Amino acid sequence: MKRIALIIFIGLFLMGCSLPFTINWNTPPTQQIETPEQINATETVDVIATEPPAAPTAAPLNGIEMNLGGIYMVLPPCMAANATGTLVPAAPYDEFNGPMEYYPENRKIAFLGYPLSGGFFEANGSDHGGLTIYPIADFVAMNQAAISPIVTNMQILLADKPAAPQSIPFLPVFNAAQVFKAQVKYLDFQNGQGVRFLTEYAQYYAPVNNDDLFYAYQGITADGKYWVSAILPINAAYLQAAYDSVNVPDGGIPAPALDDPNYGNAMEAYYIVMLDKLNTTPDASFTPGLDCLDQFIQSLQISD
Repeated sequence: MKRIALIIFIGLFLMGCSLPFTINWNTPPTQQIETPEQINATETVDVIATEPPAAPTAAPLNGIEMNLGGIYMVLPPCMAANATGTLVPAAPYDEFNGPMEYYPENRKIAFLGYPLSGGFFEANGSDHGGLTIYPIADFVAMNQAAISPIVTNMQILLADKPAAPQSIPFLPVFNAAQVFKAQVKYLDFQNGQGVRFLTEYAQYYAPVNNDDLFYAYQGITADGKYWVSAILPINAAYLQAAYDSVNVPDGGIPAPALDDPNYGNAMEAYYIVMLDKLNTTPDASFTPGLDCLDQFIQSLQISD
């Protein structure tokens, strides 16, 4: 029932959200794009100075070089056939609404021909999936108490880079929690840094499954202006198809039965074994491959 409530909540939110136009911006990475003026921030956050990575060099994979509204990337064929950019208008903050119902004007990239579809998150821009670039100051100005700690915690995480972080700051804010974190790796992109990992969001003990599992990347540009958020579905052949699947593929690990009298402890033990399996799975054994998605992230350069 908790999962159903989450799905209804997200569904109602998405029904009220529209993407008004597609940005036909595809220019060389050296050309600057004039974008609509951002909302003036009334609150600011301290930015930890970092050394900017080098400018984009040769493509890390054979792929399509694109610059969609100031988001430079190399799109590898193992990830998608094409990509489009959309400017998403701001949704004003309302203290009576949920955490997903406000955000500043942002840039979203949808991936066409992504190898997976039909999961809880999509890569085609129809929900929070895909790649989203948020202006940090504008987001903080909407809700200083909620967003500023997320930014600060990410700055601390990227400065310390613990091997097994207790939590990973995430935008947008979901009305659920990270059930687990696997394959944690710190990755620089061309003008910033962040962390990638595999996770699921839920309000209950969710089994690891191919419907809910996604590749997440959360990062900040070196100038502290933009938050980079990638939500991309990913599968492993040994995982059950969905949270309620009764069939487990060869090599998979069955989740404890819901009527197990010791269900909570059994699920905690299940996560330990399952995370070890996820963490030891070779990059190329996922669909799409972790190496493919990583190299896409590393190709990014974010400008105004």
